[in-house]
Amino acid sequence: MKLHFVLAGLILLTACKKHNAGNGGNSGKADTVARYFKDILIQETLEDGSIAPFQEALGYFQLKSDSNTQIMVASRGTQELNSAKGFRIASINKTNGAANWVKSYDLPDSNYIQLVTCAAIDNNDNIWIGGHSFAGSGVAGILFLAKLDTSGNMLWSGSLSNYQGWRAYSLTALQNGDVALFAKGFGGFVVLRLTTSEQLVWSTIVNFNQESLDNDFYGDGNNSLSPENHAMVETADGSIYVASSANSRSYAPSTDRLYKLDASGNLQFAKIYTPSFAAPIGPVQLIPAGANNLLLADQINEENAFYAPFFNLVSLSGDVQTCRGYATATNGGVAGLAINEVNFYRNSIYYSTCGFYRFDTYVLDLNLNLQSSEETIADNDIGTDRGGISLYDPAENALFYLCNFGGNYGQSNGFEVTRNDPVGTPCINTYVDGPLPLTLQNIQMTATSDTAIQSIMAGPAPVFTTLGWRPYTVLATTTVVCGP
Repeated sequence: MKLHFVLAGLILLTACKKHNAGNGGNSGKADTVARYFKDILIQETLEDGSIAPFQEALGYFQLKSDSNTQIMVASRGTQELNSAKGFRIASINKTNGAANWVKSYDLPDSNYIQLVTCAAIDNNDNIWIGGHSFAGSGVAGILFLAKLDTSGNMLWSGSLSNYQGWRAYSLTALQNGDVALFAKGFGGFVVLRLTTSEQLVWSTIVNFNQESLDNDFYGDGNNSLSPENHAMVETADGSIYVASSANSRSYAPSTDRLYKLDASGNLQFAKIYTPSFAAPIGPVQLIPAGANNLLLADQINEENAFYAPFFNLVSLSGDVQTCRGYATATNGGVAGLAINEVNFYRNSIYYSTCGFYRFDTYVLDLNLNLQSSEETIADNDIGTDRGGISLYDPAENALFYLCNFGGNYGQSNGFEVTRNDPVGTPCINTYVDGPLPLTLQNIQMTATSDTAIQSIMAGPAPVFTTLGWRPYTVLATTTVVCGP
């Protein structure tokens, strides 16, 4: 293994102190957990001499085998057309927010694009990572999977050499221990279900008679903020739902799509949701919202800049329950309300923003009414708008965020870990601006059947080709911003 060392102590000491942090103060709310804000600084130099940021947050997991340890996965390097280089994985001590270890992996340079887009953790604490690579002239995107243990060691990996022309989009650990991979291409999508021993259970390919779904090609517009692994969910009966935005070249109409597969991979329905405004939208996130509902969270995207969020709550049969959003295309742009991540915690919808270097937390009820809002990380405490990823711990009644994968300006590469109260209140008590106002209004959403499907077919068993992942151990330094 190669060692990549931290910056010298003097640099670390001068770079870490970003503000006059207070300790405590939470707008009158009762503390339920000792809150903290920690900077984890690393310095990793790639083979070409560049410093690769973390880039995108992909997974944040609590280990079942160790209640005090959390696992983070993030992509490594820049976006698809700018030398994406594998992934990083870190182990975080939940008690104090320090990094137990940080590791990086990349592939040989013959894989000139190696983009990790999604992650999951299964019932046995195996960490699964999915993505796609391009290797050699004329070779289309090839899906790959990797499986790691709780120490970040590679247990298995392989590229699906007979699945070319796809981009990995979401990875989900299923209730029975299997994993499912959702990928999209120019002509449709595929869902593969595999056992934990990498054996195919089924593969379903859905083809369209026209370019119908957004391929989320990273060089085509700004798709960088939303976590990629929020587009597939499994429900209690074993059904698997996948979602995508769909924009025609004229952006009229722009729609969200929802597809339901049963536990055997048979397509049950295909829905199109058309909002009452005409504007480009996407990328969509899909989450369960209680036992009987799903939430499609999307945003209007104007001139490749995330614009305004809207939320579509649907039943498990795909019927619209309610749809609400911040603004329509005629209301003007909204700075700072870009959707970073949407989740379902404490029987509520949690929506975090990340735009214009701020990070706010909003909690909505199941009628999409705003219940609370918090300024969780201010602009002077997060130096990029790459976003973060959250983890709610019911044992502690605490909300964790892990964010800022590029490092603040003037600082070394790294990330930040926060433990907050259950609605996102930070330990810093010097914030004065507060969260941006989120005023939601009803939006008319029309649901129809997707008639663009040309064919549905069983995909082949994957032919796995072993990948030569190169491991790097990264030394890290944890600095206390506030809290214990």
